[in-house]
Amino acid sequence: MTRYVHALARRIASGQCSAEETIQETLAAVRRDDGTINCMACVNEELGLENARAIDARLAKLSPDERLRLAETQPFLGVPFAVKDLGFGAKGLKSTSGSHLFKDTPWDYDCELVQRYKKLGLNLFARTTTSELGTSPTTEAPVYGGPTRNPRSLAHSAGGSSGGAAAAVAAGFVELAHGGDGAGSIRIPAANCGLFGFKPSRGMMPTGPHKGEGWAGLAVDHVITRSVIDSAVALDGTYGADPGCQYASPFFAQSFEHIATSGENRVKRVAFLPSTHPLYPQDPEVQKAYEAFRASVLALGMEAMDAFPAIDLRDMVASMLPLIAANAVHAVVKKAPGESYKPHMQPASLSMIEYARSLSAVDYARSMDTMNKVARAYGAFFAEHAIDIIALPVLASPPALIGTYAASNPDYLDYRLGEGGIFDYSPYTPLANMVGAPAASLPVHVTQEGLPVGVQIMAPLGKDDMVFELAAFYEGKLGFQA
Repeated sequence: MTRYVHALARRIASGQCSAEETIQETLAAVRRDDGTINCMACVNEELGLENARAIDARLAKLSPDERLRLAETQPFLGVPFAVKDLGFGAKGLKSTSGSHLFKDTPWDYDCELVQRYKKLGLNLFARTTTSELGTSPTTEAPVYGGPTRNPRSLAHSAGGSSGGAAAAVAAGFVELAHGGDGAGSIRIPAANCGLFGFKPSRGMMPTGPHKGEGWAGLAVDHVITRSVIDSAVALDGTYGADPGCQYASPFFAQSFEHIATSGENRVKRVAFLPSTHPLYPQDPEVQKAYEAFRASVLALGMEAMDAFPAIDLRDMVASMLPLIAANAVHAVVKKAPGESYKPHMQPASLSMIEYARSLSAVDYARSMDTMNKVARAYGAFFAEHAIDIIALPVLASPPALIGTYAASNPDYLDYRLGEGGIFDYSPYTPLANMVGAPAASLPVHVTQEGLPVGVQIMAPLGKDDMVFELAAFYEGKLGFQA
């Protein structure tokens, strides 16, 4: 299994290349190509060079053996890294949250997760683009001067809301990038760009100090990578509760690096949507990817069965919207009381604000109650059918053309649930967020036009190790198709 990130860090630690040379190459690539792709929201060249020179100065004082020991404790030593531009505390990197309203917001501290990234040795130098307030499956916020384009096909979307992160990895600017996932925002861009994207269980990742949970527990952070092992090593260095958090993190006896490299696979039974299910994929390319993955499951010695929990995904998404809207709009209200935000935001966001303001406390509580009911039905399904993994498409179609899901619709509910809206494009990924389950997007197919298509695997809450086992087993035996 290829260790793209770890291999680069080893070269830096061993002296085959320097951290400064590495960041210089990254900055040169960004200068050369990002004018076309438009995935870098904020690049602090001075900060990246300063970080790299400090790493090189430290390494210069160490013996070869000491350098290797340092690389063991900091497995991503000197590797350039970018975080998503969505209100994420990182010193030296201004943010916009994808909106003119928040343009050039400074941060004077590192949030807990950024601190953990830096302990891994990552050279944090930039932010990547996102949709406005992170509420769209495409990354086309006007604050960035244009859409973020898919490096695999510039006419198509890189996905969202962590589209900039996936595009930056796919373009080769960085080997991994931070993303956040509140309804598919890591998995969708990963699928669109032919990458591996993992959404951890609720409670796995630190959220402090500026928030206790993301979107009422729907959202969680991690990274987008080209391989399972790089994602696993990043998770080892970042997961776990931080002081004062609202959730207890699951405990794992073995490291995710071990899980991803052991060659073991405890997954025995994988559930697939029955072909009679109303959401069985209709797009020929998505259907081809889904059926090919089913055949792979059988070829790898597992059992595939037709079954799905008794959950209406459209109704479930409708019940999520009060949680998403209320939490996203809360940030707007804090920033711009009254109606001073109006000239600065996209039509769908303006409609979302009005929708959120129309909600009552009872509406919010009703959505939380639905979250519980859906989670109970999801958990019971695994127990009753002795299922280890549910496999679903990531999206109902290959990557959309730029403009298809831009936030220009002035009716928020129609934008999300109307005919041809976001639900029709992305009906599958929100389930993992609603129940808090771990889920990953695997690149398993490429269309005749060269567009990647992903398949999603999901496990019960706290079974992140099962997702990694199957993902690594699949990658190791068959390789990712991207």
